[in-house]
Amino acid sequence: MDNSIQRNGTKRQWLENKAIMGTFALMKLLPYRRRNAIMGACLRGILGTTIGYRKRIINNLNLIYPEMAPMRKTEIADQVLDNAGRTFIENMYPAEFQRQNAGIELWGAGLDDLLEAHADGRPIMFYSGHFGNHEAFRAALFEHGIKIGGMVRRMANPYFYANYKNMLDIDGRSGPVFEATSKGTLGLFKALNKGAALVLLIDLAVSDGEVVSFMGKPAYTSLTAASFALKADALFLPYFSMRNPDGDSFRVEIGAAVEHTDAVTMTKEATKSLEQRIAADPGNWFWIHRRWKHKPTV
Repeated sequence: MDNSIQRNGTKRQWLENKAIMGTFALMKLLPYRRRNAIMGACLRGILGTTIGYRKRIINNLNLIYPEMAPMRKTEIADQVLDNAGRTFIENMYPAEFQRQNAGIELWGAGLDDLLEAHADGRPIMFYSGHFGNHEAFRAALFEHGIKIGGMVRRMANPYFYANYKNMLDIDGRSGPVFEATSKGTLGLFKALNKGAALVLLIDLAVSDGEVVSFMGKPAYTSLTAASFALKADALFLPYFSMRNPDGDSFRVEIGAAVEHTDAVTMTKEATKSLEQRIAADPGNWFWIHRRWKHKPTV
């Protein structure tokens, strides 16, 4: 067995990575929009059902919207799965994604504050949830000369993870990206404190944190984004990176800044803005996540 396989992962993981990357290489031979549509259709179809994503979406919708008509839940599930499939293949080639999506609509109540903070060199702590495609946000901000960094969770396959991290650099057009470890968290804060523009997503399941009502259900929610914004005196801004109904184009809303108070209050305000966006366009949110898997005893 190759030494690098012994040191970094198993032979099976090495072979799996080769198969995955080979599939992506073949998909890249197809026209950009055609391959995205194929991936969306695959996940919306038998693949999404086989791997359990459709069931998980419906279960989450049943939890949050028990009175919603079954047909509407199926419609939302189709939108979520189509978006997830398209996003997966789009994010494997983020530099190409940016070239194909020049001029993404950027708007919102916080846009002027964002541009002013960037011009002044003030740190910006963005927060959001899993909407549309996050890379649309980074593409839209790069057109204004703003490089966005953030944090990524380590994947089970170290070979695929290495490929994925390299892609996140977007040929040098990304801000610093840190691994979700204690060392990475410290690095992210240091970068923010020096004036970077960074993002953390606050709709992921955590096993601790603050119990915050999310979509009417209690959920453990990380306070890290709000805490870092306070400590670095960073502008605390929401963004929503939404896929348009055509499936190909995007719009990015920069919401109003959250006033600095305390981390708990700020996180609750941030969560409210996520809820409002989900209610307005539920098919654009990633209902596949197990957001409420840790059940607080409240």
